[in-house]
Amino acid sequence: GVQSVGITTTFNLEQVFQLGQLSLYQDVEEVPDVEVTVERVMDGQALLYTRAMGGTGTISALQNNRADVYFSVYSDDKERAGDGNPDTTVFCSGMYLSSASFTFPTDGNLSESITLVGNHGEWGTATGNSSGAPDSDMAGSVKRRQDVTNMSTVISNLASDIGATAKVTNMTVSVDLGREQINILGQKLPYHRYVTYPVEVTCEVECLAIGAANVDAMPEQDNVGTRTISIAAGGHTFNLGAANKLQTVTWGGGSTGGENATISYSYRNFNDLTVS
Repeated sequence: GVQSVGITTTFNLEQVFQLGQLSLYQDVEEVPDVEVTVERVMDGQALLYTRAMGGTGTISALQNNRADVYFSVYSDDKERAGDGNPDTTVFCSGMYLSSASFTFPTDGNLSESITLVGNHGEWGTATGNSSGAPDSDMAGSVKRRQDVTNMSTVISNLASDIGATAKVTNMTVSVDLGREQINILGQKLPYHRYVTYPVEVTCEVECLAIGAANVDAMPEQDNVGTRTISIAAGGHTFNLGAANKLQTVTWGGGSTGGENATISYSYRNFNDLTVS
């Protein structure tokens, strides 16, 4: 179900100058950063998020797991990956999940996108078939809007904000783990890439503007409370816990171009995301 792959390598250079000379003294090369971004449709198979994180569970339980990434490129005269040898491959070892987003639209497929970060990316000519090539032509069970199976519960939990009769048109869950490097003397490769807590987890809920936004902004009082958000979609559960608070409400659309007016509600919590 993979739709796109992007691989970016950044060579971190630090300029050193010296007194008495305008020209560069040395351009010191630090450890390179390798970033891999993958987007796929949800199709009932294991999520890239859970594969990269090493299983299902909370952020804290899985934060230190790493994954190896293999990517093979085949010539255009092949019917599919796995027919013969690839023209070239890239191998990225010890990659940490850095960020992820899950999109549940009414127009299109349910999808996920992840970004992994590391310090190693090695291109070369392959000597055998890709280990990830399909054994036969594959036909997945792509998930769409009807496969979000608990919308009545979601609306009920958020009814104080979006209304009990809200018509939800799109939801997106996003998390950014940050990942800072720890370096030690005697070793060029980072010792560890730790998650930079607190980790912000966001959920955006877009509804048709069929009534009021329900949320008043009164300067003399507290306006929002905590909400429980748990989304069941495509055979997976995305549990954001019970401490989600509304951060922004945006009314948009409804212009002379003919599009529908919508209201977007953006929630956030910290450190609370369990994907299972």
